[in-house]
Amino acid sequence: MLKRIAVVDGESSPIDQLAAALAGDDIEAIAYRSGDPLPPGTMAAAPNRSDSKPQAALALELARRHAAVLELLADAIDCREGFPRGSSRRVCEHAARFADALNLSGDERATLERGALLRDLGKIRIPNAVLLKDGPLTFDEWESLRRHTVQGAELVTVTPGWEDTADILLRHHECYDGDGYPGRLEKDAIPYLARIVKILDVFCAMTSPRHYRSGHAGIDDALAHIRSERGKHFDPGLVDVFLEHDIGRPWEAGHIAEQQE
Repeated sequence: MLKRIAVVDGESSPIDQLAAALAGDDIEAIAYRSGDPLPPGTMAAAPNRSDSKPQAALALELARRHAAVLELLADAIDCREGFPRGSSRRVCEHAARFADALNLSGDERATLERGALLRDLGKIRIPNAVLLKDGPLTFDEWESLRRHTVQGAELVTVTPGWEDTADILLRHHECYDGDGYPGRLEKDAIPYLARIVKILDVFCAMTSPRHYRSGHAGIDDALAHIRSERGKHFDPGLVDVFLEHDIGRPWEAGHIAEQQE
């Protein structure tokens, strides 16, 4: 997950030095002026000074702990539904590669990754009798389950620093052809980042164990499904990028090997 550290009130040269001190995978130092809103995904802050290496190390540790708390929350949501630990982190990993393939900005990537990780947050409000039911859901139970999108968006909207993910949580079950929920939005009316998570969510769900079915699809079958729903459930342009860049494959090989051990 991208870890963004705000560099407070400074010029570009010290920021470059601080960025070098923070060098590592998924670390980004971003300029911040006192009084401005914190950029999306900010996990810690550090002073903008040329001698700030110790402060940079502290900021980096705080950012790592912040990310770990988000991942713990996502694991807890997965475990409640009986999914393997790390299922949502898997979606987040794919989101990072998708962001690179799409050349998303730092703000967009930070929002996408956290939104992918917490997309099912609203399920903590769904009763176990509905969420964990083995048989078919009744109409009322299905309506209750679908409410998790609205409930998740409500939760992050009132949580400082998470507001930017609300559109993803609310709209990641909308379909490009208007056949989704909760608003039956179509095409570009669906927020861009939610359209991305829609693809990732379906792909990862198809290729992972679920309590309500036996077995799961292989990667090739899941990719074939994504391709078949191009322009229907999924944004066609995003499907093309997903397939062209093999977003799922690099990580999936290791994921399947772990499941088979």
